[in-house]
Amino acid sequence: MVNERVKSVGGYLMRLLGGVGVIVGILGIFASLSQPNVVGVVLGVLFVAGGVVLLKRSGGGSRAGGVTSTPHSTR
Repeated sequence: MVNERVKSVGGYLMRLLGGVGVIVGILGIFASLSQPNVVGVVLGVLFVAGGVVLLKRSGGGSRAGGVTSTPHSTR
């Protein structure tokens, strides 16, 4: 039971950090586009990519698999 709680807290933390990373990355990209700053754009892209990875690893996108799978009793 403790292991499930730790996994859910870790999943929520990863979702939070992933969402913040994506938002900060997008804001950084737009801020860097106003002045030609390649380093800012690259850092923004890295933040967005890292945020997406964290969101994927948190298990937030697994709803579609649960909807299409059949229960064990009907197989």
